[in-house]
Amino acid sequence: MKVISLNCNHCGAPLDVPAKARFATCGFCQAKLAVEHVGNSYSTSVLNELKETTERIARDVAEMKSSSEIKDLDDRWQRERLSHMVTGKHGQQSLPTKSGAVVGGIMIAAFGLFWTIMATGITSAGARVGAPGVVRIFPLFGVLFIGFGIFIAFRIYSRADAYEQANKKYLDQRRKLAREQSRRD
Repeated sequence: MKVISLNCNHCGAPLDVPAKARFATCGFCQAKLAVEHVGNSYSTSVLNELKETTERIARDVAEMKSSSEIKDLDDRWQRERLSHMVTGKHGQQSLPTKSGAVVGGIMIAAFGLFWTIMATGITSAGARVGAPGVVRIFPLFGVLFIGFGIFIAFRIYSRADAYEQANKKYLDQRRKLAREQSRRD
C-alpha cells in the first residue's frame, strides 16, 4: 500500500496516510482532517472548518431561498392584484372598495328614483293633454336605473370583498415567510 506524507492543516505535524485515504486524524492534536487529492498533489483541511463553512453556506442558501420565496410571492400578488382592479367610466383602474360600491349604488339608484319621479310627472301631464301612450314607458327607465344601481353595488361589493380576502391571505403568507426567514437568521 502506497503511503503519502502530509502535514496537519491544524497544527502542522507530519502525517503519513495511505494514498487512497479520504480522511485522517492527526496523531498530535487529534484534529479530524479531510485528505484532498488534486492531480498529483495532496493536502489536508480541518473537517470542523469545513463543517462551519458548509453550515454557513447552507444558511446563506436558505436565506437566499427565503428571499426568493418572498419575491416570488410578491410578484404573484402583483399579478393577482391587477385581476381585482375595476375600470372607471374614464378608463382609470382602481381597487374596489366596499364603501365605493355602496356610494356608487346609492348614486345610481338615486338617479333612477329621480328619473322615475320626473318621468311620471311628465307622462301624467302629457296624458292630461292627450300625448301618445308611448310616453308612459319613460318612468320604467328609472326603475331600470334603480335595478342597475343595486346590481352594480352588489357586484363591486363582492369584488371588494374578494380583494380584501386575497390581500389578507397574501399578507399572512408574507408574514409567515418573513418570520421563517428571521428565525433562520
